[in-house]
Amino acid sequence: MRLESSYWFIHKAVSIENCDRILKLAKVKKEQIGLVGPDKRKDLKLRDSRITWLNDQWIYDILFPLVTSLNKASGWNFEFDYAEACQVGCYKKNQFYDWHIDTRAINKQHNDKNLNGKIRKLSTSLLLSNREDFKGGEFQFYYNNKSPAKFEENTEIVKLSKGSLLCFPSHLWHRVKPVTEGTRYSLTTWYLGQPFK
Repeated sequence: MRLESSYWFIHKAVSIENCDRILKLAKVKKEQIGLVGPDKRKDLKLRDSRITWLNDQWIYDILFPLVTSLNKASGWNFEFDYAEACQVGCYKKNQFYDWHIDTRAINKQHNDKNLNGKIRKLSTSLLLSNREDFKGGEFQFYYNNKSPAKFEENTEIVKLSKGSLLCFPSHLWHRVKPVTEGTRYSLTTWYLGQPFK
């Protein structure tokens, strides 16, 4: 799939107060190890982070119109009608999430019937931390159809600040580079629809 724009983002898309509110909700929930793949396996060579899940309606009420607007402004115009649970990722020193894509089909026997038969089309990442609170942890894209190589060609780092909402097609390769100091928090959400025709 050829796209004119690989990603779009809005600085200060979500208020500092709402970022703090999301973070406060996440911090009272039990953290889990960040798993990878459709089989949800632990792979510390690919991902080393802690996560919590949120599904508070007020978060979707904020994000859904923003994602709809970005989807249109970018020219992607993907059809989507549902979002999975929101995932708050916590990255401390030396933690990371290496190169991966988010696209996957949802099993037809899923417990949530709203997910059945759909695929992830758009992914978003909302930075919840102040940039001064951590070093490293950059969000990076890789622009190639093949698996990412060890060198840094065809990559781009996106500079985000607290409250910035990054939106991109779920099939793009991306990663969170290792945090070298402090703690990085972000909220990831995936938007689903029927398979592309």
